[in-house]
Amino acid sequence: MKIWLRLHGFELCSWTFVWDNLRTAFEAQGDEILYEDTPENPEEWIELWWGDPQYWQWSGLPVKAKIALALSEAHSILERGRDRVIDNINEADMLICPSEFATTAFKEAPIDTPMRIVFFGVDDKEFKCVDRKWNSTIKFLHGGVTQFRKGSWLVPEAFIDTFDRSDDVSLTIASPKPTDMFVKLKMEYGNHPNIDFISDMQDSAMDLYSDHHVYVSPHLSEGFGLMIPEAMATGMPCLVARCSSPREFFDEKYGWWVEMSEGYAAVSQCLPQTNGFWRIPSVKSLAKGMKRAYDSVNESKEKGIAGSEYVLESLTWGVCVSKIKKVIEEVLSEEDKCDSSRLQRGTIDRVVLKAV
Repeated sequence: MKIWLRLHGFELCSWTFVWDNLRTAFEAQGDEILYEDTPENPEEWIELWWGDPQYWQWSGLPVKAKIALALSEAHSILERGRDRVIDNINEADMLICPSEFATTAFKEAPIDTPMRIVFFGVDDKEFKCVDRKWNSTIKFLHGGVTQFRKGSWLVPEAFIDTFDRSDDVSLTIASPKPTDMFVKLKMEYGNHPNIDFISDMQDSAMDLYSDHHVYVSPHLSEGFGLMIPEAMATGMPCLVARCSSPREFFDEKYGWWVEMSEGYAAVSQCLPQTNGFWRIPSVKSLAKGMKRAYDSVNESKEKGIAGSEYVLESLTWGVCVSKIKKVIEEVLSEEDKCDSSRLQRGTIDRVVLKAV
């Protein structure tokens, strides 16, 4: 298959991370990928846009099909650029989202483009199950950009509520950059002997996971939540908020749910100019999960192994692109049927006219 894989910008971020993994997986399956140039024979190519739809610019060329790949982390589309988002998705032959949750804002907008769900994945060449030592210090990890949407401020609070300083346990808050929340949390908890803060991220993601035992994600919302299946792939049991996209690929065979509280917060605290509310995970439930993971080492280990087997079999980038190609083939098949139907209709009309 010939894929013209497009992205609105190549600065290092989650958009480029997903784009690069998609490109690598397509190429590994023998597909022809174009991204720097315009195709000479556009009718042979699938134009596939990924990223924030407000920044897309469809080529206008007579391509074989136009596929949109997008997600939303809220129930409404950002006010700024809303019309552009709707127009760009409506121009596509198909919209693919990485979870059912991620379609909500699009389904409740004036968008008529057919939608399909294809989970994102992990790089199974990089992320492997690790033989951890569970009889040493149990290390909890909260990774990703330290921010409100990730529920980052809940993690050290629950950790301190759960453990004494003398307990053989630690917590790492790891962020690719020192966000405002990261700086504030470090100022508040940085002197705790069992809490570490990392913002330079010199180690690879695999090294970071390998050095820890339990992954913690008390998110308020996730369009997919890439770090959860990555951690699972390495054999880490996870503590995951029972909300948004991870509900579709995670369950308690692989860790524990962090239950939701009855508190809510405005989405605009993290996504400006976006209406709606996010439910806040319960600190008490998170603390309870941490204690369970710490006290039940054998159970934690078993859940981690089960999670790794599941992810490396079902949630890889290879599986992802195989399903994307299947969806594209469905689109092309439908277009062929429409063309055939139009041709047949034209033949019938000519016969009728001749008879008259």
